Amino acid sequence: MYNEKQFLLPESPNSMACYHAKIDADGKMKLTIHDCNNSIRLHNDLSTASGVREALDKLAALEAGIADLKMHIIDNQNRWL
Repeated sequence: MYNEKQFLLPESPNSMACYHAKIDADGKMKLTIHDCNNSIRLHNDLSTASGVREALDKLAALEAGIADLKMHIIDNQNRWL
């Protein structure tokens, strides 16, 4: 139904970081983010309204957290350079 895979730094010889987002025909959603030897996986069942809300809430929270971290790095990048 939906199957998207992408390297996060496709031109980098030093990184195999990637994500894999998949929704099966039965409505099972899986989002896996890999970086080096670690990964996280989010699961949701999209066959119910509450499952869809939960999936959207998880993705929104992750999206907001990533945006906040990105802004913090931008605002403070001179600390680490």
